[in-house]
Amino acid sequence: MKNQVITSAAQPRLLTVPQAATYLACTIPAVRQLQWSRSVPFLKIGKRIVFDRADLDHYVDAQKTLSS
Repeated sequence: MKNQVITSAAQPRLLTVPQAATYLACTIPAVRQLQWSRSVPFLKIGKRIVFDRADLDHYVDAQKTLSS
């Protein structure tokens, strides 16, 4: 039986800065500002900064306001 490579259309859990900007529908400098202000947790893997998709979702949920 041959080894089979299974590909998945699943979204990656960790997003680079440009991917996070696309995910949040904002600019790369806006994502960098979230990083610098420590508004969103991030990981540093080597020299790369990545964001956990769940942390970005949590940030968005926390920023929502109800209309009065």
